[in-house]
Amino acid sequence: MKMYNYKIIIEDCEEGGFYAECPAFPGCHVEAETYEETMKEIKATVKSFIDDYIERKEELPTDNFLVTSVQISV
Repeated sequence: MKMYNYKIIIEDCEEGGFYAECPAFPGCHVEAETYEETMKEIKATVKSFIDDYIERKEELPTDNFLVTSVQISV
């Protein structure tokens, strides 16, 4: 079994719960009530995207996203 590593972004939702997306796959996002459920759902969704790419014999996107932060004085 081959392992894949993709970055995800998780945000708090204003109405409660969490929103997660995988920028490497456009349209790959989920919402869930708890962090744990969000992680479970985004992993399943990313796997589904990977399976679809493999089934269609398409090249998987690269995960060339950099996540960083900046410090701003005001």
